[in-house]
Amino acid sequence: MTKNRSKCLFILFAIILVICLVASFVNFTYPFTIGGNYYSYSNFVSNVKLGEDLSNSVRIIYRAELPESEAQSNYDVLKESTMSDLKKIVQDEGYRDVYVAEYGDDSIVIQVGNILDRDDESTVIDLIGSPATISFSMSTDTSEAFAGAKDIDSVSVYDYYDTTTGETSYYVRILFKEEMIDDIAEATSDGGTLYIYFGDTQFTQMSLDSNSDGTTGITNGEIYIQSDAFVDHATANSYANKIKTGMLGLELTQTDCALITPSYGVGAGVLLCAAIAVFVLIAFIFMIAKYKHIGWVACFNLLFFITLSLFFLQSIPIVHMNFAGMIGFILAFIIATEGMVTIFEKAKAHYQADTKLYISFKVAQKESLTRIFVTNVLMLLLGLACLFMPNMAIQSFGWVVFVMSFISVFTNLVLMRLFIKMYLPFNSTDGKKCNFHKGGKNA
Repeated sequence: MTKNRSKCLFILFAIILVICLVASFVNFTYPFTIGGNYYSYSNFVSNVKLGEDLSNSVRIIYRAELPESEAQSNYDVLKESTMSDLKKIVQDEGYRDVYVAEYGDDSIVIQVGNILDRDDESTVIDLIGSPATISFSMSTDTSEAFAGAKDIDSVSVYDYYDTTTGETSYYVRILFKEEMIDDIAEATSDGGTLYIYFGDTQFTQMSLDSNSDGTTGITNGEIYIQSDAFVDHATANSYANKIKTGMLGLELTQTDCALITPSYGVGAGVLLCAAIAVFVLIAFIFMIAKYKHIGWVACFNLLFFITLSLFFLQSIPIVHMNFAGMIGFILAFIIATEGMVTIFEKAKAHYQADTKLYISFKVAQKESLTRIFVTNVLMLLLGLACLFMPNMAIQSFGWVVFVMSFISVFTNLVLMRLFIKMYLPFNSTDGKKCNFHKGGKNA
């Protein structure tokens, strides 16, 4: 590899690394609008899910009752479906750490973890709230409703951006079940005003205008609800979720709500992150002091290891970082660092035995391959074994070790090999620049 090519590659990887570091640690608002709205970017560290020992959680208890139209024999079946649907509603909003279970004979408890601030706490509470069943009527009398929650197939939010005005309108799209399409078309065929209720409270009303084919009413089994209350996507989405909770098999009444603080204290997560940052900094100082030029290359490689690890840890929904997971992060970082030390020490030994520097690195990488591979495979197996443990703390440790061991193999055996190859055109003979010495000085 020529020196100019190496220089270009270092510049390219440096740019990529800067992008990765910004993506990992910096929050910012995009300087442009999407559909007329400004959106913010949340970094990898912020998106890593924290366990209950490091983050707040919200616990809500509901009394679960059968609707009057259901027989008592259906209670257990409806309870299971209600818990499953309740969990899905919350997880669809990005809160993956959700625990739902029976609480006594007639109640359901839901606990949502990874609550990082007061906004999250309010969002989770408002997300479920006190569910009320939706109903549709062509009169102000709710007893004459022609459709209700049990007739709905799906609920979603639709954003419409008007290119002429530059404004965005928000709608809640309701799709009725296929078997209800004809009945709803008949009930609304005369047009007029459609009244939509949450429980006994009127939410909104809308005129059923003529359709493009000349018919009147809801003929295709779907309706787009628009309201002055839908000032943004989040507001429209909260109403969509209210409809979803009203579609649950059982009627839920909130009886208790509490914020549970993390078992290690509110600031434990921040302190642990600071401790890891100090540990990483010490490791960087050691590598640079011990191996000089090639130590800088090792730090370059370790930064890729850290940013890639954070990307995958925040991308996998089931991964949560608790105290044990933090320990797993440190252990995986030590293993990745140890792999580079192994390469450098073997190269140092060959250079001491009067082997040329570039050959020393080439032979050292080849000799280190088996040790690095076996070490990381053992770490993978350790992580895999922890995933089958019942304790959530051990599972967190297992996930972190399992994910980061794959990345360690890539950075040590692929990226580091490339970076050494890129470094050698700048220094292929002088071992002193890597703190290598001939003869007895290394003995």
